[in-house]
Amino acid sequence: MLSRFNAIVCLGTVACLCRHKLHAVALTSMRHSHLMDAALTGPHTGPGESRTPSLLKLLFLLSHTLAAATAYRHPASEGVAFSHDVACGQHHMQRKIMGGVVTLEKKWPWQVSVHYAGFHICGGSIIDEYWIMSAAHCFDRNKITEAFDMYVGLVDLRVAGNHTQWFEVNKVIIHPTYEVYHPGGGNIALVQLKTRIVFSDSVLPICIAPPDVTLLNLSCWVTGWGSISQQGDTSDKLQEVQLPLVPLPLCQLLYGHTSYILPDMLCAGDLRDMKTACEFTRNSSFFWGDSGGPLVCEFNHTWMQIGVVSWGHGCTYPMYPAVYARVSFFSEWIHYHVENTPLPLQPLPTLSSTAGAAINVLVTSLAVLSTV
Repeated sequence: MLSRFNAIVCLGTVACLCRHKLHAVALTSMRHSHLMDAALTGPHTGPGESRTPSLLKLLFLLSHTLAAATAYRHPASEGVAFSHDVACGQHHMQRKIMGGVVTLEKKWPWQVSVHYAGFHICGGSIIDEYWIMSAAHCFDRNKITEAFDMYVGLVDLRVAGNHTQWFEVNKVIIHPTYEVYHPGGGNIALVQLKTRIVFSDSVLPICIAPPDVTLLNLSCWVTGWGSISQQGDTSDKLQEVQLPLVPLPLCQLLYGHTSYILPDMLCAGDLRDMKTACEFTRNSSFFWGDSGGPLVCEFNHTWMQIGVVSWGHGCTYPMYPAVYARVSFFSEWIHYHVENTPLPLQPLPTLSSTAGAAINVLVTSLAVLSTV
């Protein structure tokens, strides 16, 4: 079963890029969360047989209608936004009442699912048409760049939605201080995609906290698909939880030493309620699948990412807040690489496609002449 997306993007000063995307979703029987459509069925496998994880990902077959795609770079931007094509930190929620409970769609359009070898392993966030931000530890230990896949516009790991897009990775940039001064220090990474993200109401970038951001009296949320219990049970649907920020001196005190929580980190969690803090930690910090996800706060109706899910102790030690990479600390590093890294080369049209276009023009011309 194939569904066709016809995505047309008109981006300011550049030409309108028309893309026809085909994608297929294969049903799998593997234990961990994967993208799958319940309406689709794949080849049956008997006991002891296995499926290769590469069969589990969405396959988007892109055919460009332009003769050639031209890479371009946005002019250097100030503040917290990278893209000049859409406003960052905005969402367009649609409210639906189901059984007395308000459900929100398109609430976190910058959320990313990071897959490795077909498995969801981490979260991430969209910061630009070509860039994803996540945690460095999601990409270390000699992982192969080509085995990563990025999914945007996704809420349920089992089902590819109408706005779901899949991307291959062109480059991963890990912060140079990662694990140099602290096992959890410098835990941030930038991922450059091979092709551009198509923005919509369901897929939008998040604003990035500037170096001088003030983190006071904010409403902050963390999102992810990670473990929801100490037993490792995971959620197929995107989870959200509201978290109060913990002042750095207090977090250092709780962890026992100032050197344990560095200036490039921040802490979040509810210390007033042990049970609540435990629930927050289980749903939104450092368990399998949540790492790299965004901690975002609302500033005057605009959402800004202040943290990247990094590490913590879990429900066993509820008085230890979850620890995040402090985005404002890395803001200049992020800006430098996003603005100065060359965009990936776009494929040139093949000889067959060029010849086909020429034949179409010739046939059309002959048809016009025959009617004169």
